[in-house]
Amino acid sequence: MILPIRNTDGGYAVGIDLGGTTVTASAVSHDGNILSRIEYPSLAKEGMEATCRQIADAADKAVKDAGLRKRDVIACGMGTPGVFDAPTGEMYFVPNFREWDGKNLYEALAAHSPYKYYIGNDVNAAAFGEYFYGAGKESRAMVMFTMGTGIGSGVIIDGKPLRGVFASPEMGHIVISENGPKCVCGARGCLEAFCGRDAITARCREKLEAGRASAVSELDMDRLTPRDIDIYAERGDELCLEVLRETGYYMGLGVANAINIFNPDLIVIGGGVGQSETLFEALKKTAFETAIPSLSEKCSLIQSPLDNMAGVMGAAGLAYRGEYA
Repeated sequence: MILPIRNTDGGYAVGIDLGGTTVTASAVSHDGNILSRIEYPSLAKEGMEATCRQIADAADKAVKDAGLRKRDVIACGMGTPGVFDAPTGEMYFVPNFREWDGKNLYEALAAHSPYKYYIGNDVNAAAFGEYFYGAGKESRAMVMFTMGTGIGSGVIIDGKPLRGVFASPEMGHIVISENGPKCVCGARGCLEAFCGRDAITARCREKLEAGRASAVSELDMDRLTPRDIDIYAERGDELCLEVLRETGYYMGLGVANAINIFNPDLIVIGGGVGQSETLFEALKKTAFETAIPSLSEKCSLIQSPLDNMAGVMGAAGLAYRGEYA
């Protein structure tokens, strides 16, 4: 089942994926062809105005690089992290972005960009990307997790994003250990506190500081990334393999919870961190060993075939449909 896209009269959409590190923008045709791709720093720690300028500049550059004019653009769709009211643009809890709470995103964007915007939860947008153009076309109940700066989640049931009163599921803040590390949300032991970018690199550094040997120690520890750890794991480094397997175990507990709660037929793991084969194999093993067997046996668990473009493509789909997620 694929969602219908409204008549575009030959226009184009810009899909924008806003992350804690990068804002990615692409001009996308209604059938899913990516005509351009722009990446700018999101300046998450510099306030909403700075980030909105980056968003507007990225959208303009995406349109220009695609050989289009502003009048060719129907609308922009954007996936945004945090807890917010998508139709109104009121932001309530955006942990990785400085001074966003209590502000209105549409008003801030309007000061810098001429386009109509449709925003949605970043992982709901990515899930729509998979649903429109990727692995989820035939899915009835699909869950997506993204692993990056934080842990995001989105749920699509019968072609509709699942939302509560105003917010989308925040499964990155499922508590998997009550005495675990403190999370940016203020709680302890959240999935994100074990599996987010900084948690993974911190765990690696802690093992090195405890005297463990690893070739990864030759790198600048202040610039260490999960991708660095994955590269060394691929070379057989035991410490790096251990870090990623631990991360996969913790993430697998969160995925098992999603299987038990939503009874999905498909779970997609996206984000740059989630593309590690070592991590994914440990995640899959834990999820299927932990979830209720009668539910897990009906569920496929895959890495995102659209990789890091699912958010952009799903956001463009929202713009074409004139919907929020």
